[in-house]
Amino acid sequence: MRWDNLQILLAISREGSLTRAAQFLKLDQSTAGRRLSQLEAELGVVLFVRSKAGFAPTQAGEAAILRAKEVESSVNAMADEVVSKVHSAVGTVRLVGNAWTLARLIQTTGSAFLEQNPRMDLRVNTLLRNSHVRGEATVSLWFEKNPQMGEFTIDLGKVPYAVYKSIDEKPDAKGWVMFYDEDACRPVIDSLAQKLQGSDEPLRLTSTDAMVLKQAIASGVGRGLLPMCLAAEDARLVRVSSGAPELERTLWMHTHPDTLETKRIQATIDWLRDSFEPAFRACR
Repeated sequence: MRWDNLQILLAISREGSLTRAAQFLKLDQSTAGRRLSQLEAELGVVLFVRSKAGFAPTQAGEAAILRAKEVESSVNAMADEVVSKVHSAVGTVRLVGNAWTLARLIQTTGSAFLEQNPRMDLRVNTLLRNSHVRGEATVSLWFEKNPQMGEFTIDLGKVPYAVYKSIDEKPDAKGWVMFYDEDACRPVIDSLAQKLQGSDEPLRLTSTDAMVLKQAIASGVGRGLLPMCLAAEDARLVRVSSGAPELERTLWMHTHPDTLETKRIQATIDWLRDSFEPAFRACR
């Protein structure tokens, strides 16, 4: 039984389709389909039910996926033990989260991390927060998100937020920009934003991404809450009030327990912990 055929099995189970599985493994779709057919022929069973909604594992498929994960863990452990004798961490790690948090990490410490780990492939994905940690080497960063499906979580720290306005804001200007996510409930930030907004001040713009809000505030659309680490680097912005931040949000790291002990995940966790202060608390 070939390991590359088992990789197709695992990729389809995680991605939900043959097309996305092939893309993840950097294969053309015909090769991925052929490997799946080979595995099904070898086992003498149908592993997935195909539909317009995607690939759903059969009962036999679920049993095969469980065993394939055990093989994957053994392969990863062997790679770590052998490679660690002469090299740093090796392999692919998916880093999933909001666009601005991932951009801050890459901007501040990403180059140094990859230079220290030249055999690692970091795949940065800006996805919806309801995307769960997959079984392969994946690390996700989210605010106010509870662990799912037995995920391992770490509290990285608190990110300060404050209200900012454009340095060129007119004295009689009124209007706000706010975070808004149709796919998530953010009671802490939503309730504070509504409290800060006066009854006679219109809501001008909403966005799911802090970088969009920063540009809107800087261009004079309205005032709004921003991560202080983002506002600190933009001379077009000024803080509305001094003192303590109006809000601090906890940034959580999530990963799958099956991959927690691999060297690449440990290296990534160490990087995220060391990077939190320079990436998210360097602010004015």
